[in-house]
Amino acid sequence: MPMVPITTMGVMFAIVMLAWTAFGTEMHPITAKARGVEPPPGNTFQVLGLTGPIFASAALAFGMHALPVAGTSIEAMHCLLPFALWYVDVALLKWLNPHVEWPEEATSLSANYKAEHATPVSAALQLLGVFMFEVYVQQMLGAGLSLSGWPLLGVAGLIATSAGVVNHALANGLLNGILCGEFYWTVSLMFGLSNSALPVGIYHHLMYSMPNFVAAYDEAVDTAPSPVAHALLLHGTLGVWHAALFAFVSTLGMPTAMELQPALGFPNPLPDSPVEGFGLACLVLFGSAAVATAAAAARAGRDPRAL
Repeated sequence: MPMVPITTMGVMFAIVMLAWTAFGTEMHPITAKARGVEPPPGNTFQVLGLTGPIFASAALAFGMHALPVAGTSIEAMHCLLPFALWYVDVALLKWLNPHVEWPEEATSLSANYKAEHATPVSAALQLLGVFMFEVYVQQMLGAGLSLSGWPLLGVAGLIATSAGVVNHALANGLLNGILCGEFYWTVSLMFGLSNSALPVGIYHHLMYSMPNFVAAYDEAVDTAPSPVAHALLLHGTLGVWHAALFAFVSTLGMPTAMELQPALGFPNPLPDSPVEGFGLACLVLFGSAAVATAAAAARAGRDPRAL
């Protein structure tokens, strides 16, 4: 039994549960932006979104895990898949939701990206955040499960249920949990094609860079006779389509970008490599963000110890 990934998953769930107990469930900031309303504090979501990168940063900084990035031309080829998948999925969701208007800017990657990111710095920081979250999900959870003998579909299913449905439903509601369940199913299968966190980090970043699309998607789900049933059908369709697509891609003979990286053992108290230095810098960055989140919660009259 792969106890370390399962235990890590359980610790994350416990942290999210504590945050949910203290702060409750709030609308996802992307949904709020799409609806033109002021985003809520989103403290439970902030706890979830920062704990993953902090876990990953600490694991890199203290030599417990390798950085699952190859830096090769094969990896660069794998990084093309997220962009192609973005366009195909947007076209599919538009076709599946003919009952709402889809303006041109909703289905344009460049228009969505410019609408989401005011500056290159903000885009780079957001990319770093979701990339490190995927290092947590795919390296600390997925790779460990796969190396313990779990089949890829089993790994993807468990991560989709835990990291996707359960944790995100607590943070942002059931509809977001359904969406994120399919999302983490997809990125886990995508990781299985390359064993690199870079393509899945890029895909995660693209999913956080589509406010124009989300406005039309949110209307499509919200105006359906049963939003929950509609979301289940949409994302069930996407999940099956992605499984079939990646199964086909795996038959084309394209090699993985790298081998799966096992855990490296006990912590090294003194970071002494470029990867460990990178992890330490990220730990300082995301740790500072967590402190700022706790301070903001305290100013709002919340107890930051609940974080």
